[in-house]
Amino acid sequence: MTSWTTDEMGPSLYEPVGELETPTLLADIDAMERNIEEYAAVADEHDVALRSHVKTHKNAELAAREVELTGGHGICCQTLGEVETMARNGIDDIYLSYQVVGEGKLDRLCWLDGKLDALATTVDSAATIEMLQAAAQTHDRTLHAILEIDMGLHRTGVDPNNAVALARHVQRAENLAFDGILAYDSHVKSMSSTEEEFEENCWDAMELAAEVAAAIEAAGVPVEEVKVGGTATSRYSAEHPVVTEINPGMYPFNDVGELYLRPWEVSKEDCTATVVTTVISVPEDDRLVVDGGSKTFSLDKPEMPVPKNRDDIEYVNASEEHGWIDTSDAEDPFEVGDRLEFIVPHVCTTINLHDLIVGVRDGRVEELWEVQARGKVR
Repeated sequence: MTSWTTDEMGPSLYEPVGELETPTLLADIDAMERNIEEYAAVADEHDVALRSHVKTHKNAELAAREVELTGGHGICCQTLGEVETMARNGIDDIYLSYQVVGEGKLDRLCWLDGKLDALATTVDSAATIEMLQAAAQTHDRTLHAILEIDMGLHRTGVDPNNAVALARHVQRAENLAFDGILAYDSHVKSMSSTEEEFEENCWDAMELAAEVAAAIEAAGVPVEEVKVGGTATSRYSAEHPVVTEINPGMYPFNDVGELYLRPWEVSKEDCTATVVTTVISVPEDDRLVVDGGSKTFSLDKPEMPVPKNRDDIEYVNASEEHGWIDTSDAEDPFEVGDRLEFIVPHVCTTINLHDLIVGVRDGRVEELWEVQARGKVR
């Protein structure tokens, strides 16, 4: 039996975008790099480090490009599998913004600590601190720990009132080094609908982070780092003097969620991750179907894909391989074989559905980025 590989069947360098088989995930290289440079300028303005979160694209080449364009401050990962992928591809400064639990995972963490120039991980309870200490002692390592504070998202993180006790717990552990706190401020997004509200709510969140850091230091534990911010909040939280580092992930690409959340600073031109599709059916004058459904676009959030280059059609429904498009407001008719490009609703989970990100410039394929850490959730 003949075996076909992705490379043999996939896009080719310099191939015109109009000739690509669909559905295909694209990234506009020029706009993507412009987005990266914009956030790097924000970090420079406020004298904070920018450590990009690579869980969005899961590709080591893109991670290296982010490091290069943002001052060389390393990257963030969300799983050990991502850390391993990045480490095996030359990235040597990594922060794992996630709690490591389980003997096998802790063994892997200690192994990685011996391979990288810099590695830190996250704790938020006495249990995670003690597990980390036991593994570090077993493997004769000194592991660097960041204490996550629950800033209001109520996902993970210690209650701010209990942060001092846990910081001291880390400090007392013989094989751990306390590096600082993670004050992830994502809860601000649900509270804010204007630029002014983002500014005010991010500042309030950072005031809480400053109080926690001051209390920890008053207890005799130095707080060297205060890591904050996702794509939506980084540029606002970075203004506070307590912040040492911002950790945005989606910012090179943006998506429909960011477009709707911050229309004053995110436009369609800033949304660089798109999927080009083909019209496969025009069953009625006011409706057509494209070859991009829920296996192409992640629909884990309420937003639907948004047309990149037109405003007279609407993506209204999806099944696994079909996308329903309302064309009732379109002036010109559509034909089977026409192509339509859509901004992805949620970029992180959409990229995780694809094997490849196709980097395009001036209408041609210029880069092929494998989603190397796709599926590496352990």
